[in-house]
Amino acid sequence: MWRKKSNDDLPIDFGIFEEMIEDLIEHIEEISEGGPEAYGFSITKRPGEAPEVIGFSSHPHADEPSLEGYKPLLEVFDSDSCVQVVVELPDVDKDDISLDATESTLTIIVRVDDRKYSETVELPARVDPSSASASYHNGVIDVTLNRVGDAKTRIELT
Repeated sequence: MWRKKSNDDLPIDFGIFEEMIEDLIEHIEEISEGGPEAYGFSITKRPGEAPEVIGFSSHPHADEPSLEGYKPLLEVFDSDSCVQVVVELPDVDKDDISLDATESTLTIIVRVDDRKYSETVELPARVDPSSASASYHNGVIDVTLNRVGDAKTRIELT
């Protein structure tokens, strides 16, 4: 046990600090048994609408992890030529994911063992489902679908 004298020559017990550090290390090991976790939220604000706040987590909060009730971070981007959907699905194998598209929706289905997550996203414009391209890298799905026709046309006032 360490002992150091202060200016007034009274012994200082540094053993209490060792105990505190050991307790802290033990606590960190207990809470990090499931691996690293990420938590956060995204805010989408469209003109004329109330802000939409979506929370996300890399792991559901339950005694046994389950995909049911789990809502990953999902963003939809709309441009003049295409609609892009980006979904974060950490710790999921590519083979456990299936995607289905129609002219107005994208359905994401994840099956891991006996657990399932699915979500159908309403797309902001009509798209050509056969034009869909998708990639999956580092837990992020990126789907791009071409818009059908000239859905965004500038209208001139006369």
